[in-house]
This record gives sequence, structure tokens and C-alpha cells, in this order.
Amino acid sequence: MASIEALQRQDTAEGVRKILQRAVERYGFERFVISGLPDSTKDIRDYVMLSGWNEEWYDRYTERDYFAVDPLVRHCFTTTLPFEWSSARYDPERDIGAHKMMLDARDYDMKDGICVPFHMENGMQAAMSLAGDPKGISPAERLELHMLAVYALGQLRYLHTFAPEALPSRRDITPREAEVLKWAAMGKTAGEIAEITGTSVRTVNQHCENAQRRLGTRNRLQTVVEAMRRNLITL
Repeated sequence: MASIEALQRQDTAEGVRKILQRAVERYGFERFVISGLPDSTKDIRDYVMLSGWNEEWYDRYTERDYFAVDPLVRHCFTTTLPFEWSSARYDPERDIGAHKMMLDARDYDMKDGICVPFHMENGMQAAMSLAGDPKGISPAERLELHMLAVYALGQLRYLHTFAPEALPSRRDITPREAEVLKWAAMGKTAGEIAEITGTSVRTVNQHCENAQRRLGTRNRLQTVVEAMRRNLITL
């Protein structure tokens, strides 16, 4: 497959993302994420290797800690084979958190998809989740998607091992966090930033706190200064 050969030539995570995005779109999938699967007490943002998710959905998923209730994540620990999202059964009446997460996903046009679990040699679990309609995918195409996911994860792990700067680290900030910090650097209050970005003050403060945690700073001013020093934001 040309896509697999192209993946193996990439020397940055962004290069892998672009190749993967074009490849999965040919199979009818629009969004994807590749992530480690730690225990539910950990912050999933520290384990995401590559995200092709809608940014607003990524923010909602992480801020509401949906990882802890995600039925797809739970199902990944029970199988080694790719599966459709609908195979990850749960009781909507008893598992309210999982049901709310899946309903929220639908609001972002993520109604179904395929998930590829990985069980790695060090005992760590990971997965690639693809959003889209899997019904028209043939067995041969499912195998191709499985191979594509395996090679994408392999290249990301290679980059992480031999070129750590090529992958996002836990010290990076997200585009949304950068946007909030940029407005804060321009003297805007949390209320003004919320109005500008169309979010709530709570969400603005959460982005600032997340960036502060990632950059290892003690307050908002230090966070802005450190982000500028690292060229993560420009005015």
C-alpha cells in the first residue's frame, strides 16, 4: 500500500497525521485518534499520540473526562481484533456516563466507526479509533485499515523513541489553549476571552489551567510568558 510506504518515510508526527488523514478518508472515515489507554485515573491528554478529531469534540471529551466512561475504551481491553463502535455494548440505563458520552459524540456527527486495539509488548494498551460509517467496508478493506493503523502506531513509536521532538509531549499546549493564552497576553479577561471564543468562562479558565500544568508554571502570567518564550504563541 502506498500509504504505508508514505507513513514509513515521515519524520514528524504532523507528517504522519496528514498521510493518515488522506488515507482514512478514502475508506469513508472523517476523523481519527491514536492514543495510549492508561488506567481511568490518568489524564488521557498525556497519552494521545495523534489526533485528527474535531477540536471542539477533543476539548469536550477531555474536559468531561469521558475517557473514564468510554465504552470503546473498555471494549479494547477485551479483544485484539478491530471492532465496530456498535459492538461496544453497554446498558444506557445503568451506564449513564457512557450513554451521555455516545449521545454527545453524535452531536459532532460521530455516530459510528471502527476501533483498532493494540496490545504492546510492555503491557501498555493503545487504540486507533476512526469515526465514520463502517457498513460499506469490505473484509479486505478492514484488513487494510488494520495494517494502516499498525504502521501508523509503529511510526509514531519510532519517532517518539528516536526523535522525541517530533511528537507532541505532555509539555505542549493544544491550539485552543494557545488561542486562550494569546488573548490573555493581550490583556483580555476570562470573560472577554469567553465572549471572543464563544465558550464559557469556566472553559477559558480550564484551558489556562491545562496549559499551566503542561508548561510547569505557577500562574497565568508565568504561563503566558513561558508560552511566548517557547514560541507556542505569538502576538
